[in-house]
Amino acid sequence: MSMITCEEFERQLQEALNRLHDPDYQPSEAFCAALGCSVQDGALAVQTAILRAIKDLEPLPDTPLTAHTRQVYELLHNRFVLGLTQEETADRMHISRTTVHRAQRTAVHILARALLEQASAQQMAQGREWESEESAGGEEASNAQASDWHMQVERELAALQAHAPNAISDVEETINSVLRLGDALTPSQHGFRVVLESVQAGLVAAIHPSVLRQILIAAIRRMARYTSSGSITIFARLEDGNVKITLISPIATGDKRPTGDDLIRDLPVPQDVHVEVHIDGDYAFLWVGLPSVGRVTVLVVDDNPDMVRFYRRSTEKTAYHIVHVAEGQGVFEKIAATSPDIIVLDVMLPDVDGWEVLTRLHQDPATRHIPVIVCSVVREEELALSLGAACYLSKPVRSREFIQALDRVLAQAPARALKSPVNNAATC
Repeated sequence: MSMITCEEFERQLQEALNRLHDPDYQPSEAFCAALGCSVQDGALAVQTAILRAIKDLEPLPDTPLTAHTRQVYELLHNRFVLGLTQEETADRMHISRTTVHRAQRTAVHILARALLEQASAQQMAQGREWESEESAGGEEASNAQASDWHMQVERELAALQAHAPNAISDVEETINSVLRLGDALTPSQHGFRVVLESVQAGLVAAIHPSVLRQILIAAIRRMARYTSSGSITIFARLEDGNVKITLISPIATGDKRPTGDDLIRDLPVPQDVHVEVHIDGDYAFLWVGLPSVGRVTVLVVDDNPDMVRFYRRSTEKTAYHIVHVAEGQGVFEKIAATSPDIIVLDVMLPDVDGWEVLTRLHQDPATRHIPVIVCSVVREEELALSLGAACYLSKPVRSREFIQALDRVLAQAPARALKSPVNNAATC
């Protein structure tokens, strides 16, 4: 097996990062060996190992935004997992492009060291277990196939996250979309019922709806194999700040009685989702724990219906929820009714001058804390900021630019309690 120097390893790691989602990427044999991967597994094994290592660098939630560990993780996550450009990463992290370029070299060096240490620990563990390698060839093949499947799942989940990093799920809507599959969920069991018993209003989870659907479909189909009465009941509520979905089913006895592993094996579960199963007497309980997301209400003050539709399309499947008022005179009444977290204000309104509305919003103690994004064809950024706006956007505006502006002002807003807890991927 060919050896690789630390410098060469870091160079090849940079190449692998640049092609983290490229199925045609072909790592060298030496690089695979240094990572502890099989060369036969190729790109999939290497890319999965790198994604895991980046995830392992994620600091605890209460780590300050300015901490070095958080800066390293955020840079690697934004640049390579999400695939953002250096300019986009600089904007999202509120640093200069030069700083991104310089910090990227340090972050890649830290990642290289973490990968090499991890591979070394794996090799030591394999050495200790070498003498127990007497398992049957069929079992080895089965284990290899399972490993391939898990790597493919992780790769597809990472690709989905990169494509839609801010995706969220309306829990009730997602569960109902699964139930609409009807008999197709369990085609071999006539009369089988899946009942949504109760769901807490307004539950939103930080997971792509497609991923949550597949988890629920797989869980229901597994439980259906072992039910004794042809029914599964579903509950969903907020517990300890997270979304908890519970599936309950009476189970068969005798040879058909399942183990916990029978019910959760091979579920396509992302790293931040927790699945647990418990069998108690004649019932099986399966819980899916998900990070919760609080709706962030954005009040759009604009008389152009096309712009309002654009804002709504841009924020689909994110934590941002658009409410709208077409005239400046109705702003304060709408604020009282909706308690927005962010205001997006046009300057050219049909009834009052937008600058006057901005001035009143900034001067009123009841609304001064709400960040305002001025989005207008009137190119007066300096005036907007001097009158109290948190951000200025010039029309026409792109969807990504709009979402990034929402992310930025939300992150910079004074610390205060939102209407519901926010724990989502749409923060800077």
